[in-house]
Amino acid sequence: MQKVILSNPTDFDGEIAIIEQLLMDESLIFHLRKPDKNLKQLEDFLRSIPAKFYKKIVLHSHHELIKKYNLRGIHITEAIRQNMDETVMSNMIKLFRNRGLSVSFSLHTLNAIENLSFKADYVFLSPILKSISKTDYIGAFTMDELQFFFQVRKSKTPVYALGGIREENKDFLQRIGFQGFALMGAIWRPYIQEEK
Repeated sequence: MQKVILSNPTDFDGEIAIIEQLLMDESLIFHLRKPDKNLKQLEDFLRSIPAKFYKKIVLHSHHELIKKYNLRGIHITEAIRQNMDETVMSNMIKLFRNRGLSVSFSLHTLNAIENLSFKADYVFLSPILKSISKTDYIGAFTMDELQFFFQVRKSKTPVYALGGIREENKDFLQRIGFQGFALMGAIWRPYIQEEK
């Protein structure tokens, strides 16, 4: 089962050292998600991570940095998907795919998975469980609904669980039908609480 870690959306002291330690895991995919950073700030943050880890990093924003750095790929958020012209997005995805880069998406409904008109290496489906980092963000699906979806779905795109996920949930998530899981709050919350 594939494990993905999303960066904390805001910076904190010691974050780069923790990211480096996490990236030592050979099988890990790391999503760099810093929604409030402009291009220069995100590039500076990226450059503070050793280049030997770049092939494990997927960008959530400022996708143009992929031309400059040897990264794993791009992630297309719901906001980008809804606001970008479909033809422009299709051309962008083809360009990245032709370069051997991964393309993933954030989705929030089961229908969105079935109706995704772009080839994806995987998609995040969220929220699955009650969020660890966002107090009023609860799971959007029943376990029965998810199990049924995975039994009858037509899409073969791997689906990774996001939202309230902890490492110890992975066997349970695999039994439901997920092919991977993404961690955010479970990783970063202890460090953020230490800083306060």
